[in-house]
Parts: sequence; C-alpha cells; structure tokens
Amino acid sequence: MHADEHVNPDVEEHSAIDQASQHRYRVWKKNSPYLYDYVSTNSLLWPSLTVQFFPDLETASSENPKDIQSQLVYQRLLLGTFTLGQGTDVISFWRLPYYRDLNKSVNMDSLNYNSEKQEFELPAVSKNKIRSLQSINHLGDVNKLRYMPQNPDVIASSNNMGNMVVYNRTKHSSIKTLGTENEINEPQLRLINKNRTYSGDIFAFDWNRQREGVIVSGNMDGVINLFDIKSDYKNQDDTSIGARRHYDTSVGINDIEWIPNHDSIFLSADDAGNLKLFDIRLESPDAVAVHNSNVACNSISVNQNSYSIASGHSDGSIGIFDVRTLSENSSVCSFQPHSEAITQVRWHPKFASVLGSSSSDKSVKIHDLGCFERCNGLRFSHEGHMLGVNDFDWSLHEDWMVASVADDNSLHIWTPAQQALRCTV
Repeated sequence: MHADEHVNPDVEEHSAIDQASQHRYRVWKKNSPYLYDYVSTNSLLWPSLTVQFFPDLETASSENPKDIQSQLVYQRLLLGTFTLGQGTDVISFWRLPYYRDLNKSVNMDSLNYNSEKQEFELPAVSKNKIRSLQSINHLGDVNKLRYMPQNPDVIASSNNMGNMVVYNRTKHSSIKTLGTENEINEPQLRLINKNRTYSGDIFAFDWNRQREGVIVSGNMDGVINLFDIKSDYKNQDDTSIGARRHYDTSVGINDIEWIPNHDSIFLSADDAGNLKLFDIRLESPDAVAVHNSNVACNSISVNQNSYSIASGHSDGSIGIFDVRTLSENSSVCSFQPHSEAITQVRWHPKFASVLGSSSSDKSVKIHDLGCFERCNGLRFSHEGHMLGVNDFDWSLHEDWMVASVADDNSLHIWTPAQQALRCTV
C-alpha cells in the first residue's frame, strides 16, 4: 500500500528549484503510487549531507494480532544539517513509523474513500509520521555522521572546521529548554592530529567494524589520520586524543572505508582519481596498492560479501574493481548511469550483486550486476528529488527500503514496488 507523508506539503515551491524540476516532481508524485510499495517525502528545515539507518527495530505492542497496529514498526535515522552558518547546526535522531505487512491486517470497513485522490485511505496512517526524537547542537556544518558499529549511541561527526568529534547520545538531553536551543553542545571527545593542524572540511571517515573505537579519517589537505579511542581515551576528563599515525597523500580525500571483514586494511578515494589501499600493520606510510582512473573519485564502497570495490566518479561513472588486483589498473567493469557527479555508492547489505548510487543529477539508482549484460543492470531509479542527492542508505530490516537526502531539503524514505524492481532497459 502506498503511504505518502509530508512535513511540508509546499516543498515543490522551493525558490532554488527551476520550473522544469518542479514539473518533473509533480509528474513523479502523481505516478508514485504505481512505483512504490512505500514512500515518505519530508521537507527538512535545512538540507542534510548525511543519512544513516540505525541497526535497531522497534515493534509496536498490541494484544490483538489482527489489529492493524500490530504491524506497526519503528526504525531510527541519523541526520545532520548544512546551514553554511545561517543557523545552528544540529545532529538529529529521527523515528520512522511504518506498517511492515499492512495488506495482511487491513480491514476494508476501516478504509475511508478520498474523492480528490479517488482512492481508499487508512485513517491511522496520518497519525504515524516521522518525528525527531533528539537533537544535539553542533559546531560547524555537519559534513558526515556515522554511529560506531559496536555501540550505536556513540556518533562520530566531521565538519568544516578541521575537527573530528565524537558524541555519546545518552550524555545529551532529549529536550531543549528555553534559552538553550541555540547553545552548542560540547562533544565527549575531539580527535586531533597534534602534529598537523588543519581547519578545513573533512568528508571522509569510517569506523572499524572489527576493532571497537578505531576510526580513520581523511581531510581535503590529503592527510589521513588513524585514531584508537578505546586505547587512548583513558580519563573521562580528557577532551581530546591525538592521532596514532597519519598518512600524507597530498591530494584531497573524498571517501575512506575499511575492508569490512579485516581489522587493518582500508581504502581511500581522492580528487586525483586514486584508489589507494593501506595496511596499518606496516611501518611504511605508503599505500600497498594504487589504482588511478584520472577522474576524481567521490565515493567508494567495499562489498562485505566479496572482494568487489565500487567507485563513484565526478563524471557520473561507476567502476567495479577486485581488491586483490587493484594495482593492475583494470576494472572488472565500468558503466555510466548518471549524467552528473556521483555523490555516493553503496553495496546492498544483503544482496551481494546489488549496488546503489546517488548523484547531483537528482536521482538514486539501484543496479544489479548479476543482470548487467542483459539490461545494463538497472533495477530502479528514484527520481523524486528536485536538487542533487547528497547521501542515501539501505535499511538493515527491509530488503529494499532506502533513505535519501538532497539539496532541496528533502528526506525521502522509499521502497520500490516489487513489479518495478526489475531490470530496465
């Protein structure tokens, strides 16, 4: 069943959006009931550069298994703001309610007919809207947020002031009192390279999935820093820790990611189009392997089920590489699904051949490399944003649910209709 929610129904009137994009949005919205099993479109106060689903799932309590509320579940989302100094930036935690298997519990007598839309609606749906649970006031733009895999209450953030900061969500109030709504909340910890001062943007960092508290970050000066919070944060009075080691690459780092099943190897992607493989067990500061594509690499994703690496580039192309043969300067395959720069690539957490990509061309696309030769691998294209898409994430609980954020202040959560999830020529 189609669900459509709006925090601000006038989102299409955003002044920065041209008439063609607004018309495209209205056409998309009119057809969205046929394209999606679920879609929630929301207008935020400020655009977000980052979005992430939390790993938990909450189930609504109901004594009657036939009650529609028994199918209600909640996921949480992590968002930031990008105000460019025009407002107080915040890290926000959101609660998304939705019906997991609505069709099994629908009582036809409870449906209301909407004569304007010419369709039946559930009266309860409008009461279950996404809402903010907590916000933490943040110094500077929120470039990227990620929770620590071993403890999702611990959040790392990068900003435009050269800092990596870490917050423990439980140490901050869920309610802003009068007079404190604009006060900056101090982080629990700052991660600093004490030998190399830096005051610019950081867009690239990643938590180590195998070693708790280990995090690697890369800045636009080309310096990669490695931190070990669990080992170096020994006194709660400490407000900062230094980098364990750093790597100087001299080229701005756009993305960085650990090999998911390894505790010591990570990859970086930079403005010169380099993919570099580093092993922190080695004394040498040099990369173990390097591939150069000659086109700026904006995003990388390492497949947790194989040796495949996906890279997204500024010309809208995607390259697929084998981590074992990275230095051979040949990709397994490459294709160009987007007309503008790619902002994010991300493998599906469950289906090893499925890859998502977002772009400044306003779209998020789902590809299946298993049917690449038959139909170019395109399974679905989400066209609902009116400006460039900044980030997206896969849900860990619904196979095809995606959250995406864009420069038009929009947050979309969507699940393609099963009949639409097919290879498209």
